[in-house]
Amino acid sequence: MMIRTIVVTLAIGLAAAGTAGAWGLPTLTASASSSYGDPDAFLAKARKAEALIDRSADSLFKAVASKEEQAKMEELQKKLNETTDDKEKNALRQQITESEMATIEKRAKDKELQQQAQKWDDKKKKFVATAFYNFSLGALQAGLLVPEGTSIANGISSNPVNAVRLAFKVTSVLESVKSIGGILGNTGKVIGAMKPLMSAANIEVKTASSVTEAPKDASADI
Repeated sequence: MMIRTIVVTLAIGLAAAGTAGAWGLPTLTASASSSYGDPDAFLAKARKAEALIDRSADSLFKAVASKEEQAKMEELQKKLNETTDDKEKNALRQQITESEMATIEKRAKDKELQQQAQKWDDKKKKFVATAFYNFSLGALQAGLLVPEGTSIANGISSNPVNAVRLAFKVTSVLESVKSIGGILGNTGKVIGAMKPLMSAANIEVKTASSVTEAPKDASADI
């Protein structure tokens, strides 16, 4: 369902169950109370998690991608930097992250690269270990944000007054949930593919165990 339709639907006070379902998201039973959570706080956390995934995926990509693959991604990045439309920017950003993750998964399984990884220097090993840890942290955070965002949208929209007053806020929350959900499906594949490559390079495979952990400082280059 188009975003404009969602907004109109909310404006006339329809319940959120139908709205969440229209986005292909799980519909949670909304509480009758007004304690639906803070949509602004959720959106801030979502932006932070997506940015962490984007940055760390880009770092892992640079560590394993070929020169040709990196050149293609630089063209997309240039297009992103030149774009002023927010909707197009978000679409390009997601395209870049998904493309980079697909390349990471493919390249990490390459036997030749696994042999080359045995000769990586300490600087590159630290670069990869840090990016991998941060990527796992972003994925862990994103995994909790999908149900949280859906619950917030359902909670707000279960009250017709809130549904009208916070219509655009609900739309933003659902857009964020959809974006995170689209990326989240591939994070597990990347983590699974990177582990054997890191083992081949004699890099300790360390993932985040709690969403409250802080990202590690990452160098700008390898």
